[in-house]
Amino acid sequence: MGWIGRKFDNLGSAVAGAGGGMGLSQAPAFTQAYLQRLGGHLDEARRTLQLVEQGVLVPELTAAEREQAAVGFADRVAELEATYASIADASPLMQPILMMRHGDSEIARRAWEAFTPAVPIDAPSLIWTGIGVVAALLVYELFKSPAAVVKRRRRRHTG
Repeated sequence: MGWIGRKFDNLGSAVAGAGGGMGLSQAPAFTQAYLQRLGGHLDEARRTLQLVEQGVLVPELTAAEREQAAVGFADRVAELEATYASIADASPLMQPILMMRHGDSEIARRAWEAFTPAVPIDAPSLIWTGIGVVAALLVYELFKSPAAVVKRRRRRHTG
């Protein structure tokens, strides 16, 4: 690889690392946006459950039907509470991983639509930035390695 090739390699490495770092630096901020939206869903589910139990929502239901509907809403409240607690109670460094593992994809999609990137200045964001830089550099090296192997083999056969 000549001088120009090495410079482009360095540039590609820097761009990949910066992109990965910038991307993953947003993980804590997006997780907070997700938790806010999840909290709103939880509040609304609790309110709906209460209104169903009181007979205010869908008043034409019989007592047995109301009880059955309340069970369904209570299940949703319990599901949302468990998801919220599993993410919110974790360390800030682990929250993005737990959000990906336990999060609701529809809520996450809606959070993403409204998400505005944040400037990472707290420790978890800086750690995620570092992880993103390292991960992107590893991916970059993996993609360029096969081309380097092929080029070396060509040199051996023609040299």
